[in-house]
Amino acid sequence: MWIRPDRLPRLEITPGFALLIAALAYLDEGSGLLPWALLACTVHELGHWAAARALGGRVGQLRLSAVGAELRFAWPMPLSYGWEGLVVLAGPAANLLLAVPAFALGLEVLAVSSVWIGAFNLLPIPPLDGGVLAYNLLTGCWGLDWAPAALAVTAGVLAGLLAGIGAIALAVYGNVTLLLTAAWLLWGILRPSR
Repeated sequence: MWIRPDRLPRLEITPGFALLIAALAYLDEGSGLLPWALLACTVHELGHWAAARALGGRVGQLRLSAVGAELRFAWPMPLSYGWEGLVVLAGPAANLLLAVPAFALGLEVLAVSSVWIGAFNLLPIPPLDGGVLAYNLLTGCWGLDWAPAALAVTAGVLAGLLAGIGAIALAVYGNVTLLLTAAWLLWGILRPSR
């Protein structure tokens, strides 16, 4: 099938993504978690893609940054909040669908990584799927004008709590992962949207 060049998705890989992968490889410390987590992340994004494709959308941009993978879709017509919610929830659903056979096949690291990534993405923090879903529910479905401010405060509090727990984990166990995750989320909340 021929795809017109103007219909090809735009791919952007930022230097922050290279730093993210390097940091994750360093933190992996030979445990072998990183390849399974990357597979779970890929399946997550493929879930979004499959749902969008089923609704007539196509990938307009794939941006790989320090915040992770960000898919932007091009739609032939605007989506309703319900259909957009379906696309948002398709990523975590794909993670759940991957976890079941992974667990049955004895691939516990893949199963746990997949469930963790799907559940983590449901947090109501704007760079994540849960943040998009919460925003759409509060502003689109319920028409609450104050919803964006309330969501920003809620996301900041959640990321702050994760940072506090991460600081405790660093002090007690020497594990910096949760603290870095909280910093990543705070950066995603505060950075200007593209």
